[in-house]
Amino acid sequence: MEDAAIAVGKQVRAGRPSGRRGVGYAVSALVLIVVLAGMDILLLNIKNPAQVLGHHYYLALGDSISFGYQPNLNFSDGFVDQVFAELQKANITDLTDYACAGDSSTTMIQGDCPGRLIKHDAYTGPQLTAALDFIGQHRGQVSPITLEIGSNDVLPDFDSTSCTASDHATADLATLDANLTQTIFPQLLGNLTSVAGPAVTNLYLLNYYNPFAKQCPDSTRFAHTLNDHLAADAAKFKIPVVDIYGAFGGDDHQADHICDYTWVCNAQYNHDFHPTTLGYSVIAATVERALGYPGIGPSRLPIHDVNPPIQSGPSQAALRSTWA
Repeated sequence: MEDAAIAVGKQVRAGRPSGRRGVGYAVSALVLIVVLAGMDILLLNIKNPAQVLGHHYYLALGDSISFGYQPNLNFSDGFVDQVFAELQKANITDLTDYACAGDSSTTMIQGDCPGRLIKHDAYTGPQLTAALDFIGQHRGQVSPITLEIGSNDVLPDFDSTSCTASDHATADLATLDANLTQTIFPQLLGNLTSVAGPAVTNLYLLNYYNPFAKQCPDSTRFAHTLNDHLAADAAKFKIPVVDIYGAFGGDDHQADHICDYTWVCNAQYNHDFHPTTLGYSVIAATVERALGYPGIGPSRLPIHDVNPPIQSGPSQAALRSTWA
């Protein structure tokens, strides 16, 4: 850019016409220099927006899975950490992870998260309030946002010993629907678009794998019902859903991979249903594909069918209408 400006200056000096024509040439040269400088700034913005816009944040929200919990106390290999490592290639400069282990959709709104004393990024009060404050303080700099919530609303309703759901499941599902559609989704999206029109931000909702797939084959109904509700709630706001259930094998292969992707088959850790590092890698790869940022991707993982659709069949109506 500097060479172009020097060349223009030499041309002006070489001709050096007098009077009004000379002034005209000089003005034209100045305009050309300004235009070329503006193009240089535009190219910098396109190729490296972090240098022009400053910080660019990936915001992770949710429960223990977004926190990256593992029963061996490895909290640094969660899917959020792995996704951020890839997003840095796309000039995402900072990670803020507000996920709180044990959070349900209700405690996310009201506070009193069970794991509030152990967080990656500190805040006080409800997770949703902290997220709204963060977005407001960094207007136009927060993208993408991943949200994973709902398992703690209904997991207590499933008895893995008898492989049955309690009578409270339907009511708890209704509460989850109301919390998402009346509070969490509208407030997040409203805060993203409340100043100067829509913000350049993407909000993605993750669905859930089925940790009971091997022990309780009929638990497919339970997992489908939860994920169907999440999908229906998200669809009302045109929020894309990242298909973790499909990535873990869908209906046909969930049980085949659940022992590798989670700790549920490990007696030493009390059959904990959180993902292993491999499981978090599968989640990360699926999220990366959904985000579709240029220059990032899950090619580092030799995994099968990372993101197949949730299987459907003639029994879907029954799955949606009952938990048992």
